[in-house]
Amino acid sequence: MIRINLLPTDKKKRTRGLAASPLPAGDLSLGTWGAVYGAAIAVWLVVLGIIYFAQSGQLEAAAQENKTLEARRDELQGKTKGLAEVEGRLEKSRRLEKVVQELERARRGPTRAIMELSKVLSSPGGPTINPTELERMREENPLAGFNESWDVRRLWISRFEEVERECKMTGLGRSNEDVAEFLRRLTLSEIYDGVTLQRTRATNDPDTGLQMVGFDITCKVRY
Repeated sequence: MIRINLLPTDKKKRTRGLAASPLPAGDLSLGTWGAVYGAAIAVWLVVLGIIYFAQSGQLEAAAQENKTLEARRDELQGKTKGLAEVEGRLEKSRRLEKVVQELERARRGPTRAIMELSKVLSSPGGPTINPTELERMREENPLAGFNESWDVRRLWISRFEEVERECKMTGLGRSNEDVAEFLRRLTLSEIYDGVTLQRTRATNDPDTGLQMVGFDITCKVRY
């Protein structure tokens, strides 16, 4: 008689027992770990994307600001260059104007000196001087100023030389008083400066034979 054992064997019991009992938490399957890693990578990619777009925006803003600053710099450099050029031309024009003024003064200087000398030795005449200043001088000292009644024919100039505003005069006067009056008029003149009597000497007029006083005077001319 055949007997069939319907009870599970120990091997079948162990197999079913293993299949029925759950896995511990630390013993995840390969698929589960793959899902976890995939999710982590996705999150990390999202974070990296956010960081990239944020940095990209900042970089673009910085590049735009740099372009704006460079354009402003180029504009200022262009203005500065133009300003420097204008200033250079202006300075050159000023130097040229100064040279022209010096040449003009040099051209008119000797003529002005001669004209002033003519006024000093003219009657009526006298040195070029501010009338108010002359009046003030006479109030302080009645003997100041010049003698308007002096006979200018008592003195004449035989030599006049002017070089670089330095003048030398040589002449003859009838007396020491005539030479002193001429010297006083030159000193009062606004045209002449630093008038100095270098020497006087007794001499004779070669034409008339009269006894005269020769003199040498140095001074400067104000242009």
